[in-house]
Amino acid sequence: MIVAIPMDARERVYHKNPCSATFFALYEVNGDRHHVHYRFLETKLNPWEKWEGEMVRDPDMKACQCSNEKKEDPQHISEHYTLLKALGKTDYLLADLYCLNTLYTMRDVGIKIYKLPPFIKNGDEAIHHFIIGSGIADDLRRIHLTAPSPTARLQER
Repeated sequence: MIVAIPMDARERVYHKNPCSATFFALYEVNGDRHHVHYRFLETKLNPWEKWEGEMVRDPDMKACQCSNEKKEDPQHISEHYTLLKALGKTDYLLADLYCLNTLYTMRDVGIKIYKLPPFIKNGDEAIHHFIIGSGIADDLRRIHLTAPSPTARLQER
């Protein structure tokens, strides 16, 4: 399965609306409850970051506090689908905060959202929390890193 994590420009887990994240770190997770392997695949730039769209500039959108008119505006609703350019065939999106439009958009294309707690800071912590919290692995001893992630390489320096 492919798991996407919204990240900020400093390569930390982004805890606001994923539509306003700088990029997404994509990980592959496979195995059974006794031997789960994960590896970092790549990062994908948020299309709204590239196009300097309202999604990444508006503080209300970052905080998922859009007005009722905005929430029901077909144009705004369709803007959430732009994330799929970055997420592709992702199975899970790990996020702390998200709006109903994001939830419905992801659900429409078969992407499940897994809620991350606010204390998670880097991609490896997020993946470990997801694997344990969702019951994919029995415990941390069952999780194996296939290839070093960029976060792990940064911490080695």
